[in-house]
Amino acid sequence: MTEAELSQRVAFHNEIAPAYDDYVTRKRSDILARAAFVDLVSDYVLTGGTLLDFGSGTGLDAREYVQRGYRVLAYDNSPGMMAQLERRCREEIASGTVTPYMMDYGSFLDRAAHWPSAQAVVSNFAVLNLIGDPEILFDTFARLLTPPGWIVTSVLNPLHWTKVRKLAWWRNVLSRHDSPPVFVEQPYIAYLPFVSRFLRAARQFRLVGQGYAGKLVRFDQADRNAGGRIWRGDGELSRVERALWHTAAYRLLGEFVFLVLRRDP
Repeated sequence: MTEAELSQRVAFHNEIAPAYDDYVTRKRSDILARAAFVDLVSDYVLTGGTLLDFGSGTGLDAREYVQRGYRVLAYDNSPGMMAQLERRCREEIASGTVTPYMMDYGSFLDRAAHWPSAQAVVSNFAVLNLIGDPEILFDTFARLLTPPGWIVTSVLNPLHWTKVRKLAWWRNVLSRHDSPPVFVEQPYIAYLPFVSRFLRAARQFRLVGQGYAGKLVRFDQADRNAGGRIWRGDGELSRVERALWHTAAYRLLGEFVFLVLRRDP
C-alpha cells in the first residue's frame, strides 16, 4: 500500500466518522451480522480476557465487548473514528477496560508486539479488506497473542452474487493464474481476496470455523463432526431463500464471511 492510498482511506474515514453508526445500522442484514459476530467472539474467547479490536472504528463493538466482560485494546488509524470511540467509551477508558491506540498502520506493525498481550484479535466489518499485505499483519497478530490465541474476523465475501455478476470480477479472476486478491472500487481501493488467500497468510493459525452473513447467518465448524449453526435473521425470507441457506448456494448469499482462527501452542 502506498502512502497516498493510506492517506486517502484515513481522510475518507475521518469524513464519515460522525455518521458511521447510522451507515452500519441502516440495513437489517448489517445489524444481524454485527450482532452475530459479537456472539461468535463470546462463543470462542473466554470472558475476562483481553481483545485487540483491530479497526475499532467508533467503538460500537468495543463497548459491547466490555459489557460482556472483556478488556479491549482498541486500535484505529483514523483520528475521526477514534474521537467517536473516545466519546462513546469515556467511562470504559477511565476504568481501564478500553485502551485506545490511534496511530498509522506502519506504526501499528512496529509497536503492537510491545503492547499488552491479548487472548484474541477481533476485526469486524471488512477491516482486513483494506490490507494488501495480510501476511505481515497476521505475523504481527501472532506475536501479540498469548497462546493459543484466537483471530475472529469478518471480511467481504468475494463470491457474493452482487460481485460475481459483474464482468470486471470475471476479468480480474481469469486474468490471474496465481489467485492474488481481486480488486474492488470503493471511495478508495480495497481488496477482495478469496478466503484461501487469508488462510495462506495466516500460516501460524488453523481454521476452526467459517460462516456467511446475509439475511441469515450460517456458521459451520471446520470439523464437520462438530455440527453447524444458523442464526435466524430476517423474518421476511421466503421458503426458497431459507432453503437455499441449507445448500451450497449460501456461499453466494452472505455479504460477509466470518473466519475463526486459532494458534495452537
